[in-house]
Amino acid sequence: MGLFDKIKGVSSSETALNESQTSEFKSIIIDTTNVHKELKNIALAQHVKSTELGFKLLKVTTFFSDEKSENNEVTEELMKLFLDDTFLLNPNLKISQYYRVEIYKIDPTQETIELPEITLSGNKNLTKIIAKVSQSHHVTYSSKLEEMILHDIQTKKIKAGILVGIRDQNMYKEVKKLVANIRVNGFLDQDVSFVVCQGVDEIPCINDDLIFHYKKKMNAKTSDGKVDYSKRGYVLAVEKDECIIEYVKPQPGTPGRNCRGAFLPVKEPRRSNDTAVVVSANITKKENETGIKYIANRGGYVNFDKGSYDIQDQMEINEISFRSTGSIDTNLNSNIKINIKEKDILKDAIGAGMSVETSEVHVQGNIGSGAKIKAKLAEIGGQTHQSALIEADKIIIAVHRGEANGQDVQIDRLEGGKVIADTVHVKQMIGGEINAKIVKIENLISNGKITASEVIEIQELKGNNNKLIIDPSVTKEFNEMIASINRKIEKLEEELKAYPRQLSAKKEYIDKNKPMAEMVKEKILELKRNGVEPPVTLFAKIKDFQEKVLDYNTVLQTFKDKKEELQEFREDLNKVQNKVFSAKIINHSAWKEFNEVRFKLISPPKDVTYNPKEHEVSREITLKDLGNGEQKIIRSSEYSSK
Repeated sequence: MGLFDKIKGVSSSETALNESQTSEFKSIIIDTTNVHKELKNIALAQHVKSTELGFKLLKVTTFFSDEKSENNEVTEELMKLFLDDTFLLNPNLKISQYYRVEIYKIDPTQETIELPEITLSGNKNLTKIIAKVSQSHHVTYSSKLEEMILHDIQTKKIKAGILVGIRDQNMYKEVKKLVANIRVNGFLDQDVSFVVCQGVDEIPCINDDLIFHYKKKMNAKTSDGKVDYSKRGYVLAVEKDECIIEYVKPQPGTPGRNCRGAFLPVKEPRRSNDTAVVVSANITKKENETGIKYIANRGGYVNFDKGSYDIQDQMEINEISFRSTGSIDTNLNSNIKINIKEKDILKDAIGAGMSVETSEVHVQGNIGSGAKIKAKLAEIGGQTHQSALIEADKIIIAVHRGEANGQDVQIDRLEGGKVIADTVHVKQMIGGEINAKIVKIENLISNGKITASEVIEIQELKGNNNKLIIDPSVTKEFNEMIASINRKIEKLEEELKAYPRQLSAKKEYIDKNKPMAEMVKEKILELKRNGVEPPVTLFAKIKDFQEKVLDYNTVLQTFKDKKEELQEFREDLNKVQNKVFSAKIINHSAWKEFNEVRFKLISPPKDVTYNPKEHEVSREITLKDLGNGEQKIIRSSEYSSK
């Protein structure tokens, strides 16, 4: 009667309430589209709290309307229509549901089945509703548990305005699995989540866009998140086959429908960036249905000039400074060559605090304080400030006062600067420090410190207070190797300390129990000879003893293996150290006094020092191992054949 009352414009709850005025309120059966509202109305009329009322779902009737017809009642056969996305995405489709429910006053004394706590949640547009069932040790299995859980979920859906019985097949399968789990384990052992119902997600439209991918490489922030105003993206490097610019074509979206039955429209795509992009032959245009990509045909930097984009690999600028360009940070593999033309001796070609990272840097002038260069090739025609840092595979410097790290370094005049490299060639050295494998100095004046792992060669020694050091560990690779070997030696030595005590305890146990084990073995043999099956306990004792012996042998073998491994590492360390005996210091001129020659041994650490005399002619100085833990400086007036 409630449904017909609605059609006639009479509230079903009013009719039911009128009929119940003469009797005590127990329950009311009504048809409604809004159960939550009816609960409030009945609670108000019966002078009770709405929380004291519950309801039981008796029947759901679904109707739909579209451009063809209205108020079509959905039969079980027609319910299949709601599984078809095309049907649901008809914007003219309207869905409504009437619920026949029994609203009753909750009896707190009535025994009920313990249910787990179930909460429903949904995504932003309510196209997917998720049930979370909380773990509980109080929920136990009963034949009505599945029905009660389903009813609990359905009532929660109705209160939330979620359609019932539509696209909710997964819910029934998951509840069956949930109840089966409770039946097997005796309780709900973990939280469980599953999809209760699912509509159709809308797919938003895609507005057109012009994306300059190469500009994304500009990062003006430091590691602590502060803005570095010196990095302004003056040069933005790209690699071959890299997408530098992309035009995203507008794409229409598709509407959706949520679990409340509401249609979710989407906007039309916006078109506002479809201006033509003009490119040179160094950039390839690739177009498909979704967009256009502009691909670099070679490595370099993007140059925009006179309305056209190009990839160039050489750049000439007057200076790099905070005022003009800011720092230039590209990629070492970008193939970009930067030529800096400023050569005034009173100015800096690369200004104070500026950094440059690129494939090649050619500077005609000076490098300012705190400036940094990182490249494959760095060529500096002026002088470097004492706080400047140059890092490159190959470095060429006219006057060096800062720090240079590379593989091959060539310097006209070293004035107090520092060099770390594989090979170093200096025409004139006035103070400073060099660490390398091979060092060649044409003119060594005074106050220089030269450390090499293989060769120090001097054409002419003109001054005093120079230190010439042979040290195998001076280069990074040998330093790392030695550090790694020493770490392994220390670790093994620490591990080996515990083995003698362990082995002694295990050996003592074996020696103590060996007579007993032999007696048990003999007893087993005797019983077998007499046709009697030996007790299992005897076999267990023998097995336990054999396992102890096996364990002892395993630990003993591990101990021996680790000792051998330790010896191998010590031999490796000696091999590295022995390089000091093949290294040499060559001086093509007569020696000056107050200069020092030193050979450094690694393990144990030891320095062997020699101070050449004035006018001494020693073309080559080497170190010889005498084989008794002693070493001797060898001076030769002849050049070796090596």
